[in-house]
Amino acid sequence: MKTSQRWAALAVLSGALALISLDNTIVNVALPSLQQELGATTSALQWVVDAYSVVFAGTLLLAGSLGDRFGRRRILIIGLVIFGAGSLAAGFAADTTALTICRAVMGVGGAFIMPSTLSILVQVFREPRERAQAIGIWAAVAGVGVALGPIIGGLLLEQFSWHAIFLVNPPLIVLVLLAALFLVPESKDESRPQLDMRGAALSSLGLIALVVTIIELPEQGIATTTILTAVVAAVALTTFVWWEGRAPRPLLPMSLFRQSTFVVAVVTVGLVYFALMGAMFLLPQFLQLVQDMTPLESGVALLPGAGGLFVSSLLSPALASRLGSRTTVVAGLVLVTTGLALASFFTAGTHYSYVAVALGLVGVGMGFSLPQATNAVLGSVPRERAGVGSAVNDAVGELGGSFGVAILGSLMSVFYRDRIEGSIAALGERVSQVPTEVLEAVRESLASASLIAARLPTAEANVVREATGAAFVTGMTWALLVGAVIVAVGVALAWWLFPRQLEHVAE
Repeated sequence: MKTSQRWAALAVLSGALALISLDNTIVNVALPSLQQELGATTSALQWVVDAYSVVFAGTLLLAGSLGDRFGRRRILIIGLVIFGAGSLAAGFAADTTALTICRAVMGVGGAFIMPSTLSILVQVFREPRERAQAIGIWAAVAGVGVALGPIIGGLLLEQFSWHAIFLVNPPLIVLVLLAALFLVPESKDESRPQLDMRGAALSSLGLIALVVTIIELPEQGIATTTILTAVVAAVALTTFVWWEGRAPRPLLPMSLFRQSTFVVAVVTVGLVYFALMGAMFLLPQFLQLVQDMTPLESGVALLPGAGGLFVSSLLSPALASRLGSRTTVVAGLVLVTTGLALASFFTAGTHYSYVAVALGLVGVGMGFSLPQATNAVLGSVPRERAGVGSAVNDAVGELGGSFGVAILGSLMSVFYRDRIEGSIAALGERVSQVPTEVLEAVRESLASASLIAARLPTAEANVVREATGAAFVTGMTWALLVGAVIVAVGVALAWWLFPRQLEHVAE
């Protein structure tokens, strides 16, 4: 395959990846509009966001295996069609139930698209150095897509209704689909391996139950639902591991987990997405609800992180070639840790320049680490099983992001509710200006308080914002500090286990 054809194929794959990466966060900025127009409850809104992640994570391993068996481009095209159909239907949804179903359909499409893009990339770029550059671009597009979602969502919401964030997808899907038919080569495992349907069912059930548990635990705590889903996840995933050790053609060979490179690379991918999605959950709320930015302004304010990630992802292969893969990954994780630690000192009045520095460090660190970790995951898997390797990489990223939102979001809520009582008491007699039902909303969350404050007289609204802003910042900063400590553990693991150079990873 000619050089120009390879890079043209990468451009198409990047376009497909950008669409589903944007969708991870573009919906978040529309939540207030959905609540107002559809009369959605907080729980319903949560599932509009989470239905995509739940189905996406649960379908990834099966999608990767289907690509190896039937053709990776074919699965990519099927995924684009499903994603486009789900987006089109979502644009005309009349209630949150229909919208949640459409988002689940989009999750299936996304699960077919994402591992296909990465596994095709591995087949197209055979030379290690060129492949590393291509993976750097892939990682840059994936990360920047997540970061640009709020900006594009904000732009669309300023000009149109919430329907636009879904209706913009189908025309773009058609363009990418046509380009894929002409520019992306087909590839598959020529041995046409038998599908491990038992493994696929167990992994899907286990991953879906695990993600649901992660999502519901912060809200419900230890309740019947979370106990049930946790038990289902534990039983299904344990049975999956047992079966994969005995299956004639396992969906996920357990022998991979005996390779230290594969394990530390998977952990690194998970930590990067843990930090990215955890920060993306907290910081837009801080910028909009505490520092009073519009959705578009907050999206633009996140650009240092997106820009740092994009540039450093492109530089990562050259840096690894000069300094070594281990040094590049460790340096990246150190920068992520430093950025999160700096963010843990934010206050309600922190100047944006300080916010930008913290975001920039996190973005640059992610960009250095993610391409090397992804390359290590794929290098540990036989080339004919690239679809499965890509699916594992993507599934770990999705789970890492879910854990980031759940753990950091839960910590923020715990510290918020602990601090809010003190904030209310500190208002003294002014608290008498605020109705009881408003105070209950204030105690619940910053988002609930902000929705009510928008309908209050100015004096009462200012009291509410003063109390909630201080409590939220306390919760957010403690959560980000814990996030920094967790990523710091990854620094030690990477220094200990990551290979000095990835060229030594088996093809």
